Amino acid sequence: MKILQVIHGFPPYYMAGSEVYTYNLCQELKKENEVFVFTRIENPYEDPYTISDEEYHGIRIRRINKPQRDYTLTDKYLDGKMDELFGQYLEEINPDVVHIGHLSHLSTNLPRIAKEHNCPVIYTLHDFWLKCYKGQLVKPDLKICEGPSDENCLDCVKRTFKEKWDIDDVKKYRTHMNDVFQHIDRFLSPSKFLLEFHASNGVDRNKFVHSKYGFNKDLIKKRHRIYSKGSEISFGFMGRIIPVKGIKLLLEAFSELDKGELHIFGSVGGQKPFLEKYTNERVVFDGPFDNWEINEVLEKIDVLVVPSLWYENSPLVIQEAFLAGIPVITSDIGGMAELVENGVDGYTFRVRDKESLKEAMKNIIDDPEVLNNLKVDEKKVRSIEDDVKHIQDIYEEVIRI
Repeated sequence: MKILQVIHGFPPYYMAGSEVYTYNLCQELKKENEVFVFTRIENPYEDPYTISDEEYHGIRIRRINKPQRDYTLTDKYLDGKMDELFGQYLEEINPDVVHIGHLSHLSTNLPRIAKEHNCPVIYTLHDFWLKCYKGQLVKPDLKICEGPSDENCLDCVKRTFKEKWDIDDVKKYRTHMNDVFQHIDRFLSPSKFLLEFHASNGVDRNKFVHSKYGFNKDLIKKRHRIYSKGSEISFGFMGRIIPVKGIKLLLEAFSELDKGELHIFGSVGGQKPFLEKYTNERVVFDGPFDNWEINEVLEKIDVLVVPSLWYENSPLVIQEAFLAGIPVITSDIGGMAELVENGVDGYTFRVRDKESLKEAMKNIIDDPEVLNNLKVDEKKVRSIEDDVKHIQDIYEEVIRI
């Protein structure tokens, strides 16, 4: 089978969750299939739309250069030149199926173009982007959105972009985005929460399949640690250092504790001076890491903390921690609450509630032996082999339609 994966960024230049997952998917798929990737890159030294073809770890990749930053909402979801280059690539490789991971910075016309080339289209939902241009259902002031509507979307556009949109512009945008769903044959949703959200917002439920992320389990070694009364606890945060990830909430809560360490793994860049005001000498900014180094990172952590302020879909870091036998403290909403069973393999706390998060960490610091009673089961995490077998069955199903 000839498979084209479409994603807005791809390793080694982009290493967030959706990009890493797509990479792992490609690695497993290429064992029995021809796999291609259509993606973007931001190279300021080349002209816009310069094409770069390469083979990366055995995967054939076409990268389209988009060095400019987006200053309008329209730039994020429509790009006529990208449409043209995608159509040309389809004609060149003639895939049996197109599997999309994300369309931001590419073009939302790509599913329609794939269908015009008689290619069935699969779409893995990593967030809310097809219904919320921010992708996270979070307002500019970081409050959770009540849900997509003309009025709510217009409010966000006015507070985010330079475009002078009115209600008619928003209606046109939302009509277009709703039309995108019509050109997709199957949606793979890693969390039940994300599935139910889309189904309750007008998308045909029959198009959805609940399909958990798969992981390369060989990358992560299971640990067996026994904790005593005097054990020093090392908490860890892994991911993008951005406000919606709850990094400030975590630093504020931890700064009020008198013991323990906190390791922050992620690229903090120029934000470090702003965040240091919430830290103490027991907070370590370890910097960014490649996913291939995940085992070494997890070795430094006793408990992972995922304090996101938004309805995370199905955080890869939670499942990676489970593979290492590490319990997780996380917010009690969205796909996070689906993954962590309170008191069984970790703890949930009231989202955005500093005192609730602090209490969860303090209980562990005061009595580290509670960690010995948790049952972190790596079998809860799906293997990439099982994931790909399931996805290939879906490919074959839509090809027959």
